[in-house]
Amino acid sequence: MSSSVRDIDEPKSYTAAWIASLLLLVAFVLGLLIFPPLYDAPKHEPSSFVLFIGRFHPILLHLPVGALGLLCLFELICSTRRGEQKFGDASLLMLVVGSAGAVLAVMAGIMLSREGGYVGGNFTLHQTMGILGTAGVLIALMVRLTAMGRGSMELLNAYRALYFISFGIMGLGAHFGGNMSHGNKFLTEHAPPFIKNQMVGMEKLLLGLVEKPAPAPELEIKPEPKTEPKVEPKDEPKTVVQVAPVPTPPTTAGPAPAGDDKLVFQHIILPILEAKCNKCHNEEKSKGDLRMDTYEMAMKGGEGGKNFVVGKPEESLSITRITLPDSDDDHMPPEGKDQLTPEEIEILKWWVQQGASNTQKVGGAKFPAELQATVDGILKG
Repeated sequence: MSSSVRDIDEPKSYTAAWIASLLLLVAFVLGLLIFPPLYDAPKHEPSSFVLFIGRFHPILLHLPVGALGLLCLFELICSTRRGEQKFGDASLLMLVVGSAGAVLAVMAGIMLSREGGYVGGNFTLHQTMGILGTAGVLIALMVRLTAMGRGSMELLNAYRALYFISFGIMGLGAHFGGNMSHGNKFLTEHAPPFIKNQMVGMEKLLLGLVEKPAPAPELEIKPEPKTEPKVEPKDEPKTVVQVAPVPTPPTTAGPAPAGDDKLVFQHIILPILEAKCNKCHNEEKSKGDLRMDTYEMAMKGGEGGKNFVVGKPEESLSITRITLPDSDDDHMPPEGKDQLTPEEIEILKWWVQQGASNTQKVGGAKFPAELQATVDGILKG
């Protein structure tokens, strides 16, 4: 018996589908050549247009997820000859639409990464699996068109195997993207223990393949102080020289040092929050119902509790989160985002300990000596 999926003598024409597929493949390859994936901080400032397109990434990714997810059901139906005859063309249409959405989402995501702050294992896996999954789906599209043109059920089965594997890779990549936004516990926190253990184990395995081990701390070896031989002073006649006293110039109140009138929160604390926290906690995007773009909102806190507790950094949620180990799922900022430096963390703790004031001036603040250089750098912008 023939394994043909055709129910008519003359083969169907898929010229339009071939043209669309080839255009998608060329656009994908050219896009990767023009905007190669970055896994470290960008070296050049991206244009506003690139960032504008990049920020459509969270919107665009839902199109391929919906189309390719529904296609999984259709491909199960099309696994029989009768199902392929009835729904093969519909499956092809969904595959073309899903492939186009995947290409757009990947390119927008790569553009978004030019914004900076996207590093770490979750980001590496998210970007890599998104690219590999999309490439696999595009190849699967070519295989399906070839199989439909030849009427080969065997080639269609090979296509489905390739498609399901590629879609699975894309789905796994999307999971690591969710970890970047919501933390590693988001999907597994309420999972049954036997499922949770498997998922967490797989995550750790994959993250271990791409994450760089933390460098061992360097031991500072201080040289022993040199002991100079003591020289006994010789008894020599002393000559007394009379020096006329230098008149003391009158004291005049000069201008205050530059920056003394600036406010500690407005010009030191807020720039730290804007650089490291406010991409996710601002007026337009307030994760956890938390905003830190104004003093009032920063003190108000969000769903998690009191953000800054006056005089008590150990009870301030933000201070607690930023001082957790990087491996902790509750650590903030999340993996893949710009992390606070030890000096910035100490400045925030110092500010809370001093009363978390909105009116304290730089001129009257007594910063610890070891933080003064960082404070001066922030003030200089």
